[in-house]
Amino acid sequence: MKFKAPGLLALLLTTAVLGQALFVPTTDAHTADQKEQPSESARIARLETLLESLRQELKIPAYSAAILKNQKVIWAKGFGFADIENKIPATEHTAYHLASLTKTFASTILMQLVQEGKIKLDDPVSKYGITLESDGVIRVRHLLSHTSEGNPGEQYRYNGNRFAELDKVVERATGKSFTELLIANILDPLGMNETAPNVPTIVSTKSPNAAGQAAETEVKAAVMDIVAGYNSGNVDQIERRLAPQQNRFPGEGGFLVSFNAAELRQAFQGRFKINVDVQNLEAAVYGDSAIATFFMASTVTPPNGTPRKEGPWRVSYFLNKQEGGWKLVHAHQSPLGRAMITEKQQQRFDAVSKILAQPYALDREFKITKISYPQGFSTSAGLISTVLDMAKYDIAIDQNKFVTKETQQLAFTPAVSTKGESLPYGLGWFTTNYHGTKLLWHYGYWTGNSSFILKVPEQNITFIIMANSDNLSRPTDLGSGNALSSPVGMAFLKTFIFPEKFGESIAEISWNTPVTELKNQLNAIATKPQADVYRTDLVTRLRVYQSVGRATEAAQLMKMYGEIYSKPMPADLVKLPVIAQIVQVLDNEDKSVAFSLPTSQDVRIFAIGEGQAGEMFDFGWIEDVDKGSRVWEMQEAKTAHAGGAGKNRKVDAVITLPAGNYRLRYKSDDSHAFDHWNSLPPDINFWGIAVYKK
Repeated sequence: MKFKAPGLLALLLTTAVLGQALFVPTTDAHTADQKEQPSESARIARLETLLESLRQELKIPAYSAAILKNQKVIWAKGFGFADIENKIPATEHTAYHLASLTKTFASTILMQLVQEGKIKLDDPVSKYGITLESDGVIRVRHLLSHTSEGNPGEQYRYNGNRFAELDKVVERATGKSFTELLIANILDPLGMNETAPNVPTIVSTKSPNAAGQAAETEVKAAVMDIVAGYNSGNVDQIERRLAPQQNRFPGEGGFLVSFNAAELRQAFQGRFKINVDVQNLEAAVYGDSAIATFFMASTVTPPNGTPRKEGPWRVSYFLNKQEGGWKLVHAHQSPLGRAMITEKQQQRFDAVSKILAQPYALDREFKITKISYPQGFSTSAGLISTVLDMAKYDIAIDQNKFVTKETQQLAFTPAVSTKGESLPYGLGWFTTNYHGTKLLWHYGYWTGNSSFILKVPEQNITFIIMANSDNLSRPTDLGSGNALSSPVGMAFLKTFIFPEKFGESIAEISWNTPVTELKNQLNAIATKPQADVYRTDLVTRLRVYQSVGRATEAAQLMKMYGEIYSKPMPADLVKLPVIAQIVQVLDNEDKSVAFSLPTSQDVRIFAIGEGQAGEMFDFGWIEDVDKGSRVWEMQEAKTAHAGGAGKNRKVDAVITLPAGNYRLRYKSDDSHAFDHWNSLPPDINFWGIAVYKK
């Protein structure tokens, strides 16, 4: 029987009188029978309450959030402490690492280059010097849409490392780094002065004593003398600084790979030019020996040719003091893996670092502890910003200040697989259709930081939030494309989007209510249009409990989830005679059941277990006892998703077994077994293997 709103209201009133209310009262909430919706101020007040409650439950020291409506900031606020030790509160001007929200900026830059014709989405990435293992041709669009693995375009698989290869696409296409274009095309024009690409910490090379420190200037001068020789085409100047027995490790290009004076003179005479740029030159002197370290990039111009950039590299020189001067004895270089730090980038980073929240994590006892931020910056991650600067960026996107509306829509359109399936990711943006409402979003998740941006175009509204721990994203399923798995994102949706969508306010469940009452309430609303919201809430809640060490509560909710949402065995299977079965397998079990077939016959095998990335962990098989061999086994590549956690795998197959004696087997590992789930159980409450007479 369909559960009606008046019945729900009566139940709420009754339980409130008994002191066992199942729902937390909401600010200015209305029932479905009332036409008006909460005011904007009431919604904001409710959201603030929800966000603060979630922050405390997630054990996040601080986050800052903002809402934009019709390209205007209507609310922005900080919660908690950006610096616990010094009791510095978070505000809307607190900066955070954005992690993968950086990918949206990469999308903007790359779509600009596509619009300008400097890059084509269907260009093979090999054109830009990118070599990746693949079963086919990887194209730019595959890196942008996380569809480059396996057979390119066939499946979505989120991979930040592969996305970072787009740095090379930008550099080869423009001769400039992603950082340079980001600052020039986005940050500077929008006045995003609270935003900066990350600058990694550089470990200094220092002399151990005063005598060495006094000689550092001489060593640095010797290094720059070699560099000046290359820049001026003066081979004699270079040779004067080389020890008679110098050597070097081979590198990926660069002028240190080999030194042949005669060939180099000939090249310079033929108008071959090299311009070397050195940064962060440091030296440590130990008596008559010294180490010099620096970053280096070069521009090589062949005679009548086009200049090409090489590097950057990390370089180390070992020098000896010989004949009254410092001479190069040994040199080593390796690819830097990122662009050189420009003066503008350093200046931005120095300024933004002053308002940057300190990073935290939960230790093994789930206590908040201070940690360090990750290093590096690329198209994949590493940008630092505030919610107000992100608001400027969001407004500019909606006003098409970067690219045309048509080009931007390419980024916002979900990729379609080679099998014709719509995937959860576009070109640098996640894109979700939730019951006809389009959600454009992205999340960030890295060491000591997490973030989330959610755009709802039909209401012209955007929600932005950033945190100084990873727990905003850790207990979620965002990576697989499930936007509603974010607890803070759901709080926003239930407050600002769903009331209009479902025609009534979305009440908050009090998860401290006894499990029996929770179960009754969730069953009662199972037929309401927003029932899936509460189901998602349940999943999110148990993940939150797991992430903060509340294992007992998580296990109770996991069990309740299975009891409420499990499906029965397929009806056609139930009708079949069972030949042999092993069911309800627990952790660390190895079970077997013998059976015999008097004649050859077709059998149907139904099995559910755990497997990932080509390997099975809980699985079954059939052994031929007479021959001592396996005749069938559960293989991950031949399984289908069994619902719940992605690692839940199932097989439903028909095979022919000759007459003979057999043994049905099933083996499990030490986690995620029947009624002891460490993540969502399968849709069918079955864990094991069964053989049926076909």
